[in-house]
Amino acid sequence: MMKTLRKNAKYVLWIVLSAFLITIVGVWGAKQAFLDPKSNPDLIAKVGKTELTYTELGEAWQAKQQQLNDQGIKISEDKEKELKKELLNSLIERQLQLDYAKKLKITTSPEEIAQSIMSINAFNDRGEGGKQVFNKDRYVQYLNNQRINPSDFENEQRDSLILTKLRNMMQSGVKVTDDELKAYYLKRGRKVSVDYVYFNYKNFLGEIKIDEEKMKDYYAVNKKNYEKPDRIKASHILIRPDASPTSPTGRTDEAAKKFAEDLLAKIKGGASFETLAKKYSQDPGSGAKGGDLGFFSKGMMVPEFETAAMSLKPGEISGIVKTQFGYHIIKVTGKEAGFEPTYDKVRSKVLEEMQKLDGVKLMKDRAQAMKDEIKDPSDLEKLSAKYKISVASVSFSENSKPTSIKSTEFPDTVLDLNKGDVSGLITGDNGNYIAKITSEQAATFNDADFNKKSSELSMRLKNIKYTQEHQDLLDKLRVDEKVVIVEKNI
Repeated sequence: MMKTLRKNAKYVLWIVLSAFLITIVGVWGAKQAFLDPKSNPDLIAKVGKTELTYTELGEAWQAKQQQLNDQGIKISEDKEKELKKELLNSLIERQLQLDYAKKLKITTSPEEIAQSIMSINAFNDRGEGGKQVFNKDRYVQYLNNQRINPSDFENEQRDSLILTKLRNMMQSGVKVTDDELKAYYLKRGRKVSVDYVYFNYKNFLGEIKIDEEKMKDYYAVNKKNYEKPDRIKASHILIRPDASPTSPTGRTDEAAKKFAEDLLAKIKGGASFETLAKKYSQDPGSGAKGGDLGFFSKGMMVPEFETAAMSLKPGEISGIVKTQFGYHIIKVTGKEAGFEPTYDKVRSKVLEEMQKLDGVKLMKDRAQAMKDEIKDPSDLEKLSAKYKISVASVSFSENSKPTSIKSTEFPDTVLDLNKGDVSGLITGDNGNYIAKITSEQAATFNDADFNKKSSELSMRLKNIKYTQEHQDLLDKLRVDEKVVIVEKNI
């Protein structure tokens, strides 16, 4: 029953759609050009017969730049070029997969495209009973605001669906034999000794200098993140009129109002609000919780409900409040004062956030640079001195996770390595790990334990095999399609 249209609706739309926009790499209006490369200075890559242009990369870069700006991140020219190369690689891989899907005759229908667009929450209104209803005007308005041609958006959605079908087809084709699964079970069951280095962003803060003007710019861009509106906490009992023959109550509007009035009289007479809400409220989301709606701020509820709730003090109960959903009895259970930020009030938070952003960036650059230099497992120790980072050791098994490691990914990632392999960057709470297995103790096969874990292990192994097969396919397609990159035009 909550009306979730906020004041900053445009910003919410961008956030909701960001995952989708990044997935399709921000390529709005991308066109295939078949020009002579010598006469096309805009050319940055060729994938088979398809030419990718700097214009397309520029559109993808705008989407990436918006992300960076929203986070208050400013980058150097060298970093910009590096990120553009990553985006170009994404464009190339996307085109390779689309061409491959075309060869396999993978298509999608107009109905599938329409259904996919209509399922995007940002384009929907909340209808009766919380059902999502597509709002064409909102869809068109969003595209107009972002200067996106509807046909381009729909074409990109089509390509996204085709890529999803290709991925699903490849994943369904991955098979795991019983012998492979048993070998993987034993691999995961090993006790391993591991050497690792840990790049913690906090160790790089001494190298970071934050300019006061940049802090003020960051605050101006992100001011809303520090705002805290007044909030109230309330419970309610909802009685819906529904005189249809299939209704469980068959209440007319008049009968629903009368029933709500009777409940209110019982509450005023000393009956428990929470007990009556659990028994009679027709809001499935809150009824089972004694009517509790939690905290909400202005603009989150329908106007009639909001006006009544905001006028009450903690502990007070409203009269009968009618909204589009039915008749409500509202009880306010708490209030929280809001916070209006100023730069001086939140300066320390701004500094902390900017230090973390710059520290994480510097940390990742150093960690990746070290990883790129590792050509042999022994390089982990050799390079640690160069990067002024110590090598630590830890031993663990699947059933005894290392408490000294501040990373949920570390144990699973390492247990999938072979002895002597060096991992990629493993995300930790405050940085990145690089690890290798130095020794291992073989596990004993246990039938009962294997049967218990086989389903999960099969899924994990299929994902590993799919990832490798997908990368092998991309590598092969790059050769088959004769991918050429024009470095000077990037």
